[in-house]
Amino acid sequence: APFEGRGTMGSPGWKPTAGELRARESGTRRPLSFRASVSRRQCDAAALSGDKTIAHRWSGGVNCLELDETERRYLLAGTVDAVVAVYDTEQPTKTDRTTGHATHEPLIRVAKGSAEGAEGGVGGARGTGGHLFSVSCAAWYPVDTGMFFTGSFDQTVAAWDTNTASRVLTFHFDAKVYDISMAPNASSHCLVAVGTGHPQVRLCDPNSGNVTHTLTGHREAVWATRWMLGSEWILATGGGDGDVRLWDIRRAGSFMRLDASNVRVGEVDALEEALEAPDRGFIPAGPAPPTRRNVDSVPAHLFSDDAVRCGGSGWGSRYGTGR
Repeated sequence: APFEGRGTMGSPGWKPTAGELRARESGTRRPLSFRASVSRRQCDAAALSGDKTIAHRWSGGVNCLELDETERRYLLAGTVDAVVAVYDTEQPTKTDRTTGHATHEPLIRVAKGSAEGAEGGVGGARGTGGHLFSVSCAAWYPVDTGMFFTGSFDQTVAAWDTNTASRVLTFHFDAKVYDISMAPNASSHCLVAVGTGHPQVRLCDPNSGNVTHTLTGHREAVWATRWMLGSEWILATGGGDGDVRLWDIRRAGSFMRLDASNVRVGEVDALEEALEAPDRGFIPAGPAPPTRRNVDSVPAHLFSDDAVRCGGSGWGSRYGTGR
């Protein structure tokens, strides 16, 4: 369908001309070419909405935005100056009757807290204290907009009650929190995956208020965490070491490692096996990790019975001959 948006000054967006539509209808313009042209020109004509404003009530930049998956309506924002805000993107706070311009004020705004207020939610006790430092990540509870989570550089992850705008639970860590995520289709758990400045990935259980899993494998800080849509047990993480690792949280260790500098092809598709694990009851370990032995770094197709190994003195010996 043609682009129906409005530009910054209220001008209509780009639409295909009558000649272009006739060419497409007659078949002189191929479908893929027409679609690519429409997409490109729509992108060129796109502009900021001239009739809707999201009012910001903070002074710094925005670190994270999260739209709820339940109603696709409530927008969660975390900022550099430790402010957390929730907006209703459908129902404006006020509308100018003359111009029709809509303004959306935050339904919830949690300001930067103090050291005393931030501790208010530890152990399940209620508190209203905001984060002490920059809010780096945010996530809605997957099946209910009554709760959301935020992570901060103050080394904490907080759970918030949307109805009372208060902190109800706090998880403490020993490094900055870079990312959090929850499994969107989980029915057996409600774990929050947390990536911090520490190489270990932590899984937090809001029901018990404890860290229930620690996944070890990355060598540097964990910057990204995402749950797989196809399985509530599979977690993908990315770290500062350049690795993307896939984990089945029911077992120890990652079963797949995506490393651009060390590609290893296994005989078994470990991801497919892990996704089918509930039915098959067995999860393969995947390809064996490389070792420090020089012989292990040589590709299989380069091995030969007559290969000569060269030493520093210039002499050589043949494998298996003892010379």
